[in-house]
Amino acid sequence: MKVGILGTGKMGAAIARRLHAQGFDLRLWNRTRSRAEEIGVGTVMDDPREVVAGSEAILSVLTGPAAVHAVYDMALPSATGQIFVEMSTGGPALLVELELKVIARGSSLVSSPVVAAPPAVERGQGFFLLGGAGEAIERIRPIIESLGTYEAVGSHRKAANMKLLNNAMLATNLAMAAELVTGGVRAGLTPEEAFGFMKRHAPYLETRKSGFLGGPYEPLTFSLKDMLKDIDLTLDSLASPEFQMPLLEAVRSAFADVAGEHGEEEVSAVLERYR
Repeated sequence: MKVGILGTGKMGAAIARRLHAQGFDLRLWNRTRSRAEEIGVGTVMDDPREVVAGSEAILSVLTGPAAVHAVYDMALPSATGQIFVEMSTGGPALLVELELKVIARGSSLVSSPVVAAPPAVERGQGFFLLGGAGEAIERIRPIIESLGTYEAVGSHRKAANMKLLNNAMLATNLAMAAELVTGGVRAGLTPEEAFGFMKRHAPYLETRKSGFLGGPYEPLTFSLKDMLKDIDLTLDSLASPEFQMPLLEAVRSAFADVAGEHGEEEVSAVLERYR
C-alpha cells in the first residue's frame, strides 16, 4: 500500500520507521527536507502535492492548526479520492474545516489522534482514536493496525476532544507532580523519596525521572510549548463563560510561566516553575 506522510517530526518519524518495517511503500514530506531524509526510509518529496499524487492514504502529523491548514492548502490540489488521516492535535474545529476541504476534492478524512509516545508507536504499541465514516476507516485499517490498536469513536469532534482530555490530564499530573516533588524536597524529603511517592499515583512519570531528580529533561518526546498549545486548545473547546475551568487555567499558567525560556525542552521542564 502506498502511504504518504506529511510531517516527519518525532511522531511522524516514528510512524515512518514502523510502516517501513511493516512493508509499506512510503512517500515523505517535511518543511525542512533534511529531517525527512535523516529517517532513511521511503522516498522524500519536495512538495506535498507530490506526496498526495503518489499515495493511496496520506497521514498528516503536524504541529497545530496553522501548520495543518497551510499544508492541506498546498497538498489538496493533487487529491483524487485518497484517504487523508489527520493525526495532528489541532482541536475539533480544525477537523470540521478540514473535512469540508477534503470532501470538496472528492477524498475522505479520518481523524486519528495518537494517544501514545513516539517510541511506543515505533514498537507497534500505539493507540489511536478514529473518527469518520466506517468505510474510510476500513480502508486505512491495515495502516493503523501496523502501528498499534484503535477505537472507532464516531465523530471527528469526539475523537479530537478525547485527545484533548488525555493531554490536559497529562499536563495536570505533571504540573501537580512538579509542585509536590519540589514542596516535598523543601520539607526535608530527598528527591528520590518525593518522586517515588508521586510515581505510585502516576507510574508513567518514570519516563521523566531524569528531570524530576535534577538532571536534564530527557528523553524529549513531547515539548513544553506543544503541551501549552494543547492546553489552550482544550480551554477553547471545553471552557465557556457558563463552564469555567479554574484548575486547568492554573495548570496553563504554570506552563506559560516557563514556556518562553524552556518551550523547546521536554514537557517535564514545567519543574522550572518552582526552581
